[in-house]
Amino acid sequence: LSFKACDGKNYRRALESAVGIELAHSASLVHDDIIDEDNERRGKPSLHVKKGLGVAILTGHRMINEAFRIALKHGKRNAFIFLDTWNETLEGELKDVEITSKLIEYIKRGDLRKLYNEYFKVIDLKTASLFSAACRAGAIEANAPEDLIEILAKYGKEVGISYQLADDLVDIISGKFDEGLVLPLVRLYKGKESEIAKIVEGNNKILLNLIINRKEDLKEIYLKEIRRHVKNAERLASSEKIKDSLFKDMLREAPRYIVNKMLENVGGII
Repeated sequence: LSFKACDGKNYRRALESAVGIELAHSASLVHDDIIDEDNERRGKPSLHVKKGLGVAILTGHRMINEAFRIALKHGKRNAFIFLDTWNETLEGELKDVEITSKLIEYIKRGDLRKLYNEYFKVIDLKTASLFSAACRAGAIEANAPEDLIEILAKYGKEVGISYQLADDLVDIISGKFDEGLVLPLVRLYKGKESEIAKIVEGNNKILLNLIINRKEDLKEIYLKEIRRHVKNAERLASSEKIKDSLFKDMLREAPRYIVNKMLENVGGII
């Protein structure tokens, strides 16, 4: 979409580049399911459940290898975008693995700023970086000027953050615990940080009751943040640097459409 919005011509070349990015993204999901011990992905058994742990790990590696081969084929700049983005994704995965113990420490100290920063750092590295890379690569394939490439990269980041927040909200409403839930919980139960810390450390039943008791408040915290990032994306997509076209309109409308499709079953339309 960013490629077409930049008036790109060689559609098949851009499509191949997009496939490379999607391969890397899919590989990260395969490995993420293993790390998180998730048995389902999009309502179906995860790859490691269907094929076994070894096959899933090696398949993920193979997908990354193929993605890098495509990136190299598209030139040095694309290859470096791929490497930098993949490094950010891996850093995000490592932070995600370590985050629970850090969150407990920050909660006990009542340090909401660091708690907030850690949560959004993981989102930025794990998810938003991939969205940003996809939009950047599309603009580069279209030979767009540097200022337009940067606008679309920022646009992708805002869309990625919105997407991940919406994904976390769906998990909350469906009763699935995620570290991202800790931040709004602490905000809702301010002054009871030590109690929340103990709950996060091991009592999921009490945690579930807290979620149920304040589910609508939790939802509103997330929706407010999602709206902010969607509006940022819409503002960037409306830039005068992007020529007026059907594709510019689609860029502007896509963030809200994506988020609303994700949230339509949990009553959180923005």
